Order: sequence, then C-alpha cells, then structure tokens
Amino acid sequence: MIAADSEVGYRVEEVINGLDKTANGRTKDVTGSIVIDGTTATSGEFTVDMTTVSSDQSRRDNAFRGEIMEVDQFPTATFVLTAPIEFGAIPDEGGTVSAEATGDLTLHGVTRSVTFEVEATFKNGRIGVLGQIPVLFADYDIDNPSRGPISTEDNGLLEFVLILDRA
Repeated sequence: MIAADSEVGYRVEEVINGLDKTANGRTKDVTGSIVIDGTTATSGEFTVDMTTVSSDQSRRDNAFRGEIMEVDQFPTATFVLTAPIEFGAIPDEGGTVSAEATGDLTLHGVTRSVTFEVEATFKNGRIGVLGQIPVLFADYDIDNPSRGPISTEDNGLLEFVLILDRA
C-alpha cells in the first residue's frame, strides 16, 4: 500500500529573464499499491491527483493547472507496471537496490510505455521506491510551458518517492 508520506512531482529547467532556474512542483496526493513477492515487484499502479500539485509560485501553479496540464479535463496521472521489476536482493536495513521498471504512464490523457531506473530502500520495516521518468512534453500532447519572459526546454522529469507499507 502506498503510504500518505509518498510524493510525486515535476522538475523543469527554465530561464526567467536570462536567469537559469529549476521549477518544481509536488503533491502527496498519491494512491495505489505495489505487490512484492520475494525480490520481485510483480504488479503495481499509482494515481496522482494533478489538481493538488503545487510549487513555490502561485502563477506557476495556475499555469500548470490551467493551460499546461488542463487538470479540469485531466485531473489524474497514472502509472501501471507492465513487467515485473526484479530487484535481485532484499537490501539490508538502510540498504538500497536498483532495477529497471517498465510500465504505462498516462499524463494529460495520453498513455505511453516508459522504462526507467528505480531504487528501493528498506528501512524501519518500510520500503521506499524512488525514481525519475523523463517526459518529452510533445509525447503527451502537453504544450511547451514557455510564456513571456519564461522559457523552458521541451522536456522535464516526473519524480517520485513512494513509501510502501504492508497492506
């Protein structure tokens, strides 16, 4: 079961009036589960409430929720694991193992298969899974967020830290 202290967000490099900056937004409104059998994640899915993603700038949040992600039409993003993740070992307390994950990512109403690296850490009886999924905006019919004096690349990162508790 994905715990309440899990977090999903975005990171986009931007230039504002000639100054480089990293824009990021986060939410803890993440639900879902991952089924683990031994050292293998056999299935998993999570859903993110995109209407609750926020950054340090209200104007950025309004643009994100409005013309960029159109959360009134596409209020959630989802990820569904389509192949098992073989971690190869159960890490010692505080230890980390890495693996590759493949699944279907749905953003802005568009679903695409993605493969990316994940790390799993075992600590205090809980498992933390973290990773980053590169997102090319055009692949998900997301307009480039450049506006006025703000310019961005044509891509960003979807970042996550999923804390797993036993169901």
